[in-house]
Amino acid sequence: MPTIETLTERAAPVPPETLGAEVLARFREFPDTLVIPVVRNDRPVGLIERNTFLLKIAGPLGHALYANRPITELMDDDPSVVEAGVRIDSFCDAILGSGPDALTRGFIVTRQGRYWGVGTVISLLKAINDEQRRQNAELTEQARVLSDSRTQALSAARAKSQFLSIMSHELRTPLNGVLAVAELLRRQPLNATAQSHVQTIVDSSEVLLQILQDALDLSRAEAGELDINLQPTPLRALMDDVAAMWEPRASQDNVHLIVSYEGDTELVARVDPVRIKQIFNNLIGNALKFARNGMVEAGLKAWIEDDRVIMQARVRDDGPGVAPDRVDVIFEPFVHGSGPDGAGLGLAICRQIVDRLAGRIWAENNPGRGATFAFDISAERAERPIEAESNVSDMVESDMIANPHILIVDDNATNRVVAQALCEMFGCTSETAEDGMEALDAVKARDFDLVLMDIKMPRMDGLQATQAIRKLKGPMRDVPIIALTANADPEDARRYIASGMAAVVEKPIKPERLRHAMNAALSAPHAEDEAATDEPQVAAG
Repeated sequence: MPTIETLTERAAPVPPETLGAEVLARFREFPDTLVIPVVRNDRPVGLIERNTFLLKIAGPLGHALYANRPITELMDDDPSVVEAGVRIDSFCDAILGSGPDALTRGFIVTRQGRYWGVGTVISLLKAINDEQRRQNAELTEQARVLSDSRTQALSAARAKSQFLSIMSHELRTPLNGVLAVAELLRRQPLNATAQSHVQTIVDSSEVLLQILQDALDLSRAEAGELDINLQPTPLRALMDDVAAMWEPRASQDNVHLIVSYEGDTELVARVDPVRIKQIFNNLIGNALKFARNGMVEAGLKAWIEDDRVIMQARVRDDGPGVAPDRVDVIFEPFVHGSGPDGAGLGLAICRQIVDRLAGRIWAENNPGRGATFAFDISAERAERPIEAESNVSDMVESDMIANPHILIVDDNATNRVVAQALCEMFGCTSETAEDGMEALDAVKARDFDLVLMDIKMPRMDGLQATQAIRKLKGPMRDVPIIALTANADPEDARRYIASGMAAVVEKPIKPERLRHAMNAALSAPHAEDEAATDEPQVAAG
């Protein structure tokens, strides 16, 4: 097992007398930097964590208080410090044993007490992935003599997937508080500087959230558990969705984005639209990073051949191109193209999805300047799906219906505060409960129009509480219940709906998604005998 040095980034430290404004400028210049070490005479004295620092700077009078003061007033003066030579597995056990908060913090690595480097959650994920790949390679070698080696390899990959799933859930809980409070701040009448600080908090949190989701998707793919949901998909409409999502971002980055579709505008293929969009999103997002003040073209060409739909997708940019020594390995995990942007997971997930669709994906440098990322797939031809009419579509897009009284159930105090603030913003009144048993007592005692229910809670969890409420006698047995959870995968969502819930909203909570789900649940007619196996409504992105 490698030692902790493999987790280390030789980040340039800052001295204790560095001013807060200088650290803010460094975080702005390097958006992927999560921690900065503070060192005096080669000895670490503290650690500056991006989110904690930005929250303080963005607070009331934060910039005025800290911009011209030494960073010692904002740093963590008691960071995690580990001496070089410690094995990665021993270190991971120590981190996990320290609770979920330890996973969101950076750590300092020393050699004989002198500063050596820093590590973060990304380096932890990379180490876990590298070790898992080594173990999988050993299992593959054993397959020549052991008939059950495939079972062992899948078991190991699933164990990693389960670990990352648990870690993702634990990290989403504090991120829910950070993002939701930042969203509430962004809606306040702040000055331009404060709004900029709040936006930095949102952007940084969403980057970390995307890294977690990418790591989780990759581990599921390697374990053979990546969901592919094939359904009739109009290809022109799919590309319209891609354009609508990315054109505002491209305009913000001063990049000219062209999204095109070439083929029969009525052509429908049986594909997974969510996964196809995921591929385009990763490729376009990657292209925008390297095409500042330039151009990005994203196109899909489709035609019929032997009653199958052949699709060719291309995303071109006019950036610096892919480093020649990385063109052939760029779709491997933690491999970057022309710089250290991101965690190096997005392209690996693209390859996994395309492989599951029996297609091909590759990258090549353009003649002159820029790079092209391409994938080819084929699928069954399908009939255009019938658009389902919704008698509540206008209602769910309007303001909150009739100022309802809401019961908020969550064992985390920050999550309760966030949910109450959102309900107040929607014009609702609310009460809170700390677990399922308190929720059940509250529902028995008072009338509520809606329940927002966390899933993982002590004493009685959200599923048990929902099932208990549905067994009550009287009108409150039918109160709409919405799950608020970091575990909102399709399989989980189907289980929540089967227990009697009306919808699922993923944490971190987006106010618009929550409002939409609440309106839909409040306007839906009560039907005690509805089939629990219907496709769940999941208000998550």
